[in-house]
Amino acid sequence: MNRFQDKVAVVTGSAHGIGRATALRLASEGAHVAVLDVRQADGERVALECVSAGGQGRYYRCDVTDQAEVTGVVNRVAADLGTIDVLHANAGRLRAGTVLETDLDEWSRILTVNVTGMYLVIKAAVPVMRHDGGAIVTTGSISGLFGEPALTAYTASKAAVVNMTRSLAIDLAVIGIRVNCVCPGWVDTGFNDPQFEHDQMTAGDITALIDRTVPMRRQGEPEEMAAAVAFLASADASYITGQILVVDGGLLCHV
Repeated sequence: MNRFQDKVAVVTGSAHGIGRATALRLASEGAHVAVLDVRQADGERVALECVSAGGQGRYYRCDVTDQAEVTGVVNRVAADLGTIDVLHANAGRLRAGTVLETDLDEWSRILTVNVTGMYLVIKAAVPVMRHDGGAIVTTGSISGLFGEPALTAYTASKAAVVNMTRSLAIDLAVIGIRVNCVCPGWVDTGFNDPQFEHDQMTAGDITALIDRTVPMRRQGEPEEMAAAVAFLASADASYITGQILVVDGGLLCHV
């Protein structure tokens, strides 16, 4: 498939994990991918991997919590590459803790990265995006759809992402930009390690947890999340907006 041939895609938090997998998936379908991340060495490597995957890649350092930097980088991408067709707003942060264990600095950091950072990137991108046929995909989480223990700040942030996506979809439909959200379950990227460490879980404990809670009895792969993002960003989803696509191996079927 070449659904993104000659399209320009911006992926935040794309130096690793789901963001990296999405960048490579879009590149494999012909996209010119702007790799946005604060980690320069990893980001530059992903940009090269995008070329190897069959597309084009260019790294831009971007701290999504810095409004001036976000605006400058997004405008530079549009100037360098001509426009922005697809935005995957993916950068995120997870730290475990109950309300008593989470201090104000960490609470603020998680909300700033996961919610405010997403708001800043989308706010900067919309004026320079393609307005008829543009697509935004946010990264939520199943943690934003139900309560989880010892994830007070993270669950709050991802619930905000879910409803921000729905509101954006309403507001941006009039200019032809679709907005949808992918909500992953357990994904084998290391992103959830702070939660496992907080709960003092061994590798065996993690395996038992997955066996008990996920009908498919395994964690998802980042490439499986990337496939969902690519679908929602493509013309195959041209009449889909404001939707929350859960990709969790069936976990929420019995929660």
